[in-house]
Amino acid sequence: MANDFTPYSTGSEFFGSKPAWISDELDAQRIMSYGVYEQIYWNVPDTFKIALRGSNDRPVYVPSARTIVDTANRYIGADLTVVCVGPEGDGLAAAQLAINDLMRRERYKSKFNGKKRYNLIWGDSIWHLTADDTKPVGKRIKLTSLDPSMYFPIQDEDDVDSVVGCHLIQQVTTDDGPAIRRLTYRKGEQRSDGTSPITYEEAIFKVDEWDNPDKAPLQQLVPVTEFPPQITALPVYHTKNTEQPGDPFGSSEIRGLERVMAGVNQTISDEDLAVALLGVGMYATDADAPTNAKGEPVAWQMGPGRVIHHNGTMFNKISGAQGISESFGDHYSRLWEILMHASGTPDVAVGSIDVSVAQSGVALQLQLGPMLSKAAEKDQLLVDTETQMWHDIVSMWMPAYEQSTFDGVDVAVQTGDAVPIDRVAKFAELNDMLDRGVIDTAYYRLEATKLGYSFPDDIETTASAEFEKRNADQFGTRVAAETDSGSPA
Repeated sequence: MANDFTPYSTGSEFFGSKPAWISDELDAQRIMSYGVYEQIYWNVPDTFKIALRGSNDRPVYVPSARTIVDTANRYIGADLTVVCVGPEGDGLAAAQLAINDLMRRERYKSKFNGKKRYNLIWGDSIWHLTADDTKPVGKRIKLTSLDPSMYFPIQDEDDVDSVVGCHLIQQVTTDDGPAIRRLTYRKGEQRSDGTSPITYEEAIFKVDEWDNPDKAPLQQLVPVTEFPPQITALPVYHTKNTEQPGDPFGSSEIRGLERVMAGVNQTISDEDLAVALLGVGMYATDADAPTNAKGEPVAWQMGPGRVIHHNGTMFNKISGAQGISESFGDHYSRLWEILMHASGTPDVAVGSIDVSVAQSGVALQLQLGPMLSKAAEKDQLLVDTETQMWHDIVSMWMPAYEQSTFDGVDVAVQTGDAVPIDRVAKFAELNDMLDRGVIDTAYYRLEATKLGYSFPDDIETTASAEFEKRNADQFGTRVAAETDSGSPA
């Protein structure tokens, strides 16, 4: 039914025409929501319909969605690292080098940062792993970030959370007109060891037949082909922005805030018009309209330095809003406050903070609480996907395509602290613990490296020697001073 609630109901009033190539209603809403939320983020005019007042035909659109998304993006997935873990040795070091090389070659950090931002905008993001075995060893694996509107999972009929395959859809143009190019991955029958082979196939279909299993393709590009036996996981990795039970997809960070954002735009547009009217003004007169030399009516010529002649008895300026702040400022501020509270975006997260709050660790944590809590939930969703993908790369894709096997090596994906560290307070704490014997100098240096300091490998030896020499010099100086002063006769 049209009135049924779906994850895309709040944005449905801004949808355009339904995509003709999608038959499923919920999938169509999902695809349309991606476009709407991206338009809202980029402040595309006319996404929100502004009621035009009087002659104001150029409404103002406030980038409120960008404020919410970009602020959250700074705290989510901060300083993400991929670290190999396992027994110390050449294998562990070689695995880390291979991962680092792949990350550099595929611009992983840049792609991850863009994917992370659009995961907040769209609500979903996709990694796609492929390999080209015609390339030199060590350069075969490719990592691509996809538009989630291309992704259509194939779910287990008995378990909505279990994905047994997926279609990656691309609209193309053929000699016969528009068509759909479909790349399909599927899990095969389970083997005796509990793993399943992965197959892929690629074909071109008529626009309205790609999701119909009874329809044959227009052209089979790649027949059903099985991956190397090492690969037992689908090469498509889906990250949700939110986790909702029973829903295979996530939700945009903007979801549910659309009406408030529209209100912000309407209020600021009305304020913009009010400012213009206060300057130019609106007038009333009982005089006839002015005429030109031919006696034809023309517009009133009003402005600085002009003199108006009229044949009436009255020409007065009409009083309107007496003060912009009182009329619009409070309402505009309330709308922004609603947006910030609903999205868990405190002023301190945006960068507006009182010095006393910044210097108080407890006050800072309390104000950042909503943002940090939200970031922690989304970090877990990110880390879960990234960990699975990098585990598959090291244990499946590198042995299958790069001729590199790392037995006993796994990966750990971690995020850093998005809140700036108070270095002065941190060093005061370390100094206090060192003076009281709670920590040793090795631990002190370890913590100092986290604050940006680097130390040479022989620092323990040289620092100890320097410390002993300084103590000896101070002792000798004191003894000499006491000796020179002599003793009383």
